[in-house]
Amino acid sequence: MSEAQKKYSVEFVCSAAHFKELPAPTGDEYAVLGRSNVGKSTFINHSLACGTPARVSKKPGKTTLANLYRLDDGLFWVDLPGYGYAEASIAEKERWGKLIAEYCGKRDNLDGIIWLLDIRHPGAKADMEANEWLAGLGRRVLPVLTKGDKLSRSQRKKQVDEFRKIFEFTDDPIIYSSLEHGSRGRFWDRFYAWRKDRR
Repeated sequence: MSEAQKKYSVEFVCSAAHFKELPAPTGDEYAVLGRSNVGKSTFINHSLACGTPARVSKKPGKTTLANLYRLDDGLFWVDLPGYGYAEASIAEKERWGKLIAEYCGKRDNLDGIIWLLDIRHPGAKADMEANEWLAGLGRRVLPVLTKGDKLSRSQRKKQVDEFRKIFEFTDDPIIYSSLEHGSRGRFWDRFYAWRKDRR
């Protein structure tokens, strides 16, 4: 069975409100990062083909903790709080920001960041700010454009070109849609190639 066809056995490990609450590192971790309402939980559930380990909500800002999942091949995914949510309290936004910054900056076994971006909104202010921060961080980033089903094929191509121009991506970002079965395969093919590439 190819990686693209694989259904993962996913174990929820823990949730952490603060960096110091995370367990000791035991394997390669990949952060799932994105703006609030970008579809992080839907992406996680669909790409892992494992039911619904990540809670899906119609309202943004529901992921307020770092949620750690162990995949059955020794990988770990960490679902981080979404950034750019305006309706949260100042204290909560500061906690989310600190948690994201400390995890991405200090976690020794973090091997890369899966960065989710809404294909319909290239150059959103919160994403531009995140891009500047990620560039200074020095971590490897795999960009994924969510909600691909919202656009036609010609519109997708235009948006991909726009994202490459704005964010200076060297390769086309992955287009993802939870309504298209082929998205899972395309993602995992790229993920494993990216994981092996240490340039």
